[in-house]
Amino acid sequence: MGRFFIPVFLSFVLAALCLLFPPLLAAQNSFDWALPGDKIEETGGRGLVVRSVPSGARVYIDGIERGRTPLFLENLRAGQYFVQVQKEGYSERRFRVSVRTGSVMDVTVELKEALGRLLLKIQAAPGSPDGASLPLVPRISVDGRSYPSPALELPVGFRTILVRAFGWEDASVTTYVAEDTFGELELNLKPAAFKLSGAKLSRVRFSPANAGSLGTTVFSFEVSVPGRGSFSVLDPEGSTVLVRSLGPFETWSQSVSWDGRDRQGEILGDGIYTLIVTAFPGPGDDTPPVGDTLALNVELDSTKAIHPLDLSSGKSGLLFAPLPALLPAGSFQIEGSLLAGSPPGSDSGSAWTSLPFAAAFRFSPVERLEVSGALNVIPRIAGDTPAGIAGGVKWLALNARENSAPLGAAAGAVVAWTGQTGLTPFGMASGIELFFPLDLKMGTIFSFTLTPAALWTGDEGFPWGPVPRLLVSGGFMAQMTYVGAGLSIRSEYDFTRSSPWPPNIIAGAEIKIFPPPSSFVLSFMGGIWIRDNALGGFGGIGIGMIY
Repeated sequence: MGRFFIPVFLSFVLAALCLLFPPLLAAQNSFDWALPGDKIEETGGRGLVVRSVPSGARVYIDGIERGRTPLFLENLRAGQYFVQVQKEGYSERRFRVSVRTGSVMDVTVELKEALGRLLLKIQAAPGSPDGASLPLVPRISVDGRSYPSPALELPVGFRTILVRAFGWEDASVTTYVAEDTFGELELNLKPAAFKLSGAKLSRVRFSPANAGSLGTTVFSFEVSVPGRGSFSVLDPEGSTVLVRSLGPFETWSQSVSWDGRDRQGEILGDGIYTLIVTAFPGPGDDTPPVGDTLALNVELDSTKAIHPLDLSSGKSGLLFAPLPALLPAGSFQIEGSLLAGSPPGSDSGSAWTSLPFAAAFRFSPVERLEVSGALNVIPRIAGDTPAGIAGGVKWLALNARENSAPLGAAAGAVVAWTGQTGLTPFGMASGIELFFPLDLKMGTIFSFTLTPAALWTGDEGFPWGPVPRLLVSGGFMAQMTYVGAGLSIRSEYDFTRSSPWPPNIIAGAEIKIFPPPSSFVLSFMGGIWIRDNALGGFGGIGIGMIY
């Protein structure tokens, strides 16, 4: 008898608890519906909080819509509720939750994307060539997204499926994908007719003397089926100066580049040239079928020479002397530079107390106009980090190359703020500056430049004073096809002082290397400065790109 007493006693106790405290037991939550990404917390307070990942889902409490997640229901009475969380494109979540007096039930559910499965059966249409002569290698995309396999798992809703295969006509279909369903879709592809399309040039005008990709144009086009072809160049008189074979074509997108040279590799003269692509389907035997032809014109213009210049001060040119030269319309240059040693702005001119760096760009939106900008930062090892920012424009008034004259001239303006009246190590001066660069060509390689400028500045770099400072800069440059080098000097005369003499002076030397076929530019620079009886020297490197 004794061994049956304890189990019987416990049964009576449990029955009594069920009769005496039914609300307490009913209020216990069972979270068997929770998924690994869900989160459930119970804290002090009152009500129910429903969240979802992602948010913005509709929440129904006992069938009544109460709002969108995250939803806070502070006045919900204690009890058990049936909750539905719905968001378009996601599977619905349903669960029961108990709200108890004196606590807040905070529930976060993770919504899974509603998906359906679809199997594509892709095959050649009846009467099509066999796979040996015209392989069928499909590429599948759904709403612009590529899929590697014909067995697709797609979001619920209407989906547009595109199947492409080189040498075959595109097949497209829109179908509805239902949640948790499996469907099959059959697509028959037909052989495509041979044609060329989409002809365009990367540059419609260029100078073959430019370095790397700057001295070439790329003729891009599309072909519909496998084949071969040829690329021809006709001079302004209609004579053929270059012929090159193309193919075999194994995909739609094709391109061929031309560097403005003839079959002997000699640079051709200025003028309008015709680029012709002629192509035929098949292997290109002795009796080819009817093909297709594309033709575009390109201009060779030796005045469109593109050379990288220094940009760090917000004005393009030598390190400390702007130049009249501009980029051709549509071209751009970006550059980053780092200095070390004792650049201007270092503490008392002592060495290795700062590592200034600059990021700059220039861009030519239209002929004869260039827009530029620069950021200078001077992080001091044991102090603050002053910075400067500048933006400017430059207009080319006289192009020495275009007018067959040795003189070039431009006018420009730049607005800069550095938080101080002095120059940054890269030559950026705080305030408003008007500059008028002039250069004198001495042959095809060498040139001399002189740039007078007026700078309105003042305390903390703001242009309060009506009297500008006079800036005079000059330099000497050697510009070759893949290398450029220059020397420049800049002096500043402040007429608001009792004596503007001696002037503040900064001078620098630089070498820029832009080897083909890339568009990258490597820079090496160095300089010295004299300011308020202090003297210092510095050096640095830079890297950029010009196109």
